[in-house]
Amino acid sequence: MLRVFCRQVAWLALVALLGAYLSGPLSAPGQVTRPRRVGIPAGSAAGIAEPEIRIALTTNADFATVTCEGPMACSAGEPSDDVLPITAGKATVQLEVGSRLAPGSGSERYRVEVASFRSREAATAAVVRLREQVAGPVTTRYDAREQAYVVVVGDCAAPEDAEALMVSVVNAGFRRPVITRDAAPGASLPRLGVTAEGGSSLLRGAQRCTFTALEEERAPLRFSGQSYRGRIEVFLNRRGRLTVVNVVPLEAYLRGVVPNELSPAVFSNLEALKAQAIAARTYALKNRGKYAAEGYDLLPTAASQVYRGQGSEHPLSDRAVLETRGIVATYHGEPIDALYTSTSGGRTESSEYVFGAPQPYLKSVLVAPVPQVRAGRWIVSSQSVEHWQDPEVRLLARDWALLRVLGFTLPERPGAAYFTSPATAREVTLWLNRAARLATAGPGERPTGTVLRLEGFVPALLAALYGAESPARLVTPEDARYWLGTEAERFPPEVRPALAYLVREDILRPTALLNAGRPLTRGVALGLLARTLLARGIPALQSGTARPYDGTALTVRLGKGKDEQRWTVAPDAYLFRTFGGECLPVERVEIIGGETVRLYADQDGRVRYLEVSPVRNGATGDRTSPFSWWEVRLSPAELQAQLSKAGVNVGDIRELKPLARGDSGRVARLQVVGAAGTSTLTGLRIRSALGIRENLFVILHERDAAGRLTGVRFIGRGWGHGVGMCQVGAYGLAVEGYTHEQILKHFYTGIALTRLYP
Repeated sequence: MLRVFCRQVAWLALVALLGAYLSGPLSAPGQVTRPRRVGIPAGSAAGIAEPEIRIALTTNADFATVTCEGPMACSAGEPSDDVLPITAGKATVQLEVGSRLAPGSGSERYRVEVASFRSREAATAAVVRLREQVAGPVTTRYDAREQAYVVVVGDCAAPEDAEALMVSVVNAGFRRPVITRDAAPGASLPRLGVTAEGGSSLLRGAQRCTFTALEEERAPLRFSGQSYRGRIEVFLNRRGRLTVVNVVPLEAYLRGVVPNELSPAVFSNLEALKAQAIAARTYALKNRGKYAAEGYDLLPTAASQVYRGQGSEHPLSDRAVLETRGIVATYHGEPIDALYTSTSGGRTESSEYVFGAPQPYLKSVLVAPVPQVRAGRWIVSSQSVEHWQDPEVRLLARDWALLRVLGFTLPERPGAAYFTSPATAREVTLWLNRAARLATAGPGERPTGTVLRLEGFVPALLAALYGAESPARLVTPEDARYWLGTEAERFPPEVRPALAYLVREDILRPTALLNAGRPLTRGVALGLLARTLLARGIPALQSGTARPYDGTALTVRLGKGKDEQRWTVAPDAYLFRTFGGECLPVERVEIIGGETVRLYADQDGRVRYLEVSPVRNGATGDRTSPFSWWEVRLSPAELQAQLSKAGVNVGDIRELKPLARGDSGRVARLQVVGAAGTSTLTGLRIRSALGIRENLFVILHERDAAGRLTGVRFIGRGWGHGVGMCQVGAYGLAVEGYTHEQILKHFYTGIALTRLYP
């Protein structure tokens, strides 16, 4: 039992390793795995029947249990064979007792078939590469039926040894190896037995059995907790274990793929889901037969496409599949290898820099709409900002605008001289009275001193806004001394609490404290007035996340919830945009969606004041992904351990050197320099060996005073291999107004969309 458990753990680890290579289908252009069944006749463009797809739900089981909440049937082989009805709702397939070969008995040998290649030169190059990185014999044989050169590694007596060898092959950069088993002549082969719930025998001595649900729509077949359309086949594989395959029509397969590759709950846009459906359909047809030697076409993981059967279907993705039925992406009449990736970091990569072989339709493209699509996504204000160009007063524009929308009497186009001149007693009195009416705080303590100096104006302002309940009452003399610092001595003790409270709230700026004893300027007074009112909740600014502006109304998702509200924007609205933490006036601001906004709307629902903070992830179509930007730091020990797992052993790490970058800036060749030598990583193997999300990164080496490496920081973008369609970017383009056809033609250069079957 322990040996069986260890085998299962090793196999699961291998599947996880294969799946970790990308988010989306992984297929190296130019490499052919054995044997390859052509999914579409060469040169055909239309007219084929809808094909079936064989999905391996598991490939290394000791037993398999199939259930159904309705009637089902079982046959020993194809569905057309003699059918046995099953009314118990549960059937278990297992190896018959005493029939299984004993591992390591000498009657069987295990080898790893790495890949097959069309040319002898390519196979030879693979052999040289494997002999450098993998222990064990490496040989090549010619498969006349497939007209391909097959590269084989190892000659193992036990499957555990072959599984360990298979991990080494994957680490060497070969992504679809399979384990084969050769039995000695006359050796007893295992057989299958099928028993119904309760123990009654249904089949004995079979090598394959097929299950079918008799009422599929109401009660589909279930395996390992998931429900599936189509039929389920269980058969013995070349390792003497069980392979479980879901055989399903292509369109039904897509219904279980699309919502798992691009979640309709998150990316609820029909055009994006249509693009995903066509890409997934094209990939499935192009790669149909990848694992034909193992008895199936594709895996249900990210190593092919994520597939979770009927239980994962969603009405919106079902619609996307239905409305694109039979449509695939073609290049010169042939279906393309429609690779796709989760998040491309703003730009996809040309295939040769990741997978080694160029494809004319897999070229680097920017994940952003052409400028014409974004035309009109501007809010244009009639308020000129020319009078705010003076750097001395530009930071006061926001305060001035907030006071204007609150009804304060202020000049329309104030210049620098206005703000730097002393305020008059009449102006200050009018401002404080207006603030008191807005706050309706009731009478407070009469401030001491003149309001035309900072030390008199601040207590008067707090009295106007808070009345007798000013929070300055809570400030102790020790607090005031601490918050004001060395500036405390400039002011009388009785006004320090009020000043200190505004310092605590980031309202009173340090430069203003230098005005102690000097005449109060309009700029200082208005700035304090606006910021204190805002802290008091006046005006009540709405805050949320903007949707893309459509030219007529601004839509904002309020707070952390999903409630949305729409406003029209007044032609004379005051517009502000944050730059480096400062909020500055602008004549126009772009709203592409995702920006943090704060706004004030009048009683007619028109936005009179709007400030916008740009999206931190930038303007590319995949900006909504949490992996649009990322950062990882590894210590030298962590980096060395990670590389060692990938077969890179160069001693203590000294440096990582990018030797070449692709069209998008991704690292295409990386040299690892260590105390014991160097090693060069290329393409897809770079990110898997480093254990990071993408090849799109820059490297920052951290060193101590002696120059020794103390850490390596990777600042990067994206998640996946970066080739083909960016899934989150497809959604971003759809939100911008792209159709599914425009999305696909944006990411796949020079393609056409072709309907292959009705």
